[in-house]
Amino acid sequence: MEPHWQKQGYLFLASQNISLFGTMVTGYAITWYISLKTGSGLWLALATVCYLLPQILISLVGGAWADKYSRKWLIMGADGSIALLTLILAIIWGTGHQSIWLLLGFSVLRSIGQGIQQPAVSSAYPQLVPEDELTRINGINQTVMSLATLLSPVLGGIILANFNLVWALMVDVFTAIIELACMTKIKLKAVRQTVEAVEESIKQNEQDLLSGIKYLYQNTKLRQLFILAGIGFLMMTPATVLSLLFVQREFGASVTNLTLQEIFWAGGSVLSGLMVAKHKEFKNNAKVLGMAIAAFAFIMMLMGFSPVIGIYFAAMFALGVCSPYYMTT
Repeated sequence: MEPHWQKQGYLFLASQNISLFGTMVTGYAITWYISLKTGSGLWLALATVCYLLPQILISLVGGAWADKYSRKWLIMGADGSIALLTLILAIIWGTGHQSIWLLLGFSVLRSIGQGIQQPAVSSAYPQLVPEDELTRINGINQTVMSLATLLSPVLGGIILANFNLVWALMVDVFTAIIELACMTKIKLKAVRQTVEAVEESIKQNEQDLLSGIKYLYQNTKLRQLFILAGIGFLMMTPATVLSLLFVQREFGASVTNLTLQEIFWAGGSVLSGLMVAKHKEFKNNAKVLGMAIAAFAFIMMLMGFSPVIGIYFAAMFALGVCSPYYMTT
């Protein structure tokens, strides 16, 4: 660890959040485009699967690659490949060859790249930042990510409403170029491990996973908590994903409405996150969790019967407020 780590550490943090911001802008624009063009829950479901499933599958080996190969080149290679593919898609789209299936195929390739990049990014921070500074850096990173979550739908909505999808795609290309330029200045030594060491690490991870499952089964309260959380996410996720269609069908298919929905959610989440951070801990986590789940359920039912879009946006803001309490507890 270099004695003057701040320049390298903060440059890395800035580069990754710039890249993340561009990825989020493009991601919002693609999702909204598919939603507005098709108005179909099936297409939204396919888009969600194409965006998430490849990333989940490739990340199973992405962690091992981050231990075996240069994390710097994994990050640069993955992000550079995503940028190149995005540029190619923008050119194809700009020439008039526009297809929803083309966007879905691009989402699959983009997801694979992110599944390779994210484990390398996560494992690079401890190399660049001293152990006693990691908590503070992670706090700053979370704050910047929250701001990106708040601002990216605004920019995505402005671009999609006033220009076209090509410009939204180019945002990701430009931010990737900035990130790659920053990464060339970062000295990130390769962590070279033998094939045997990587295989042993994977084997140990498998043993830890089995031990965790066994412990979960034996601990009644923890098992109940996992079941509760699983049911909660299973019930909430469809409503969250399909909220795009709800807004279109009830209040009008406009980019402005979809953008405001994301802004109110992110605004409530950022505000509540600051409150939770200031509170530090709760006297009764179970009580807070129960109240957060109850509030989630009530607000979501209220959203379904919102007579005007103003009440819907207020409910979306309230859901954002509930989210950090639910996730933290």
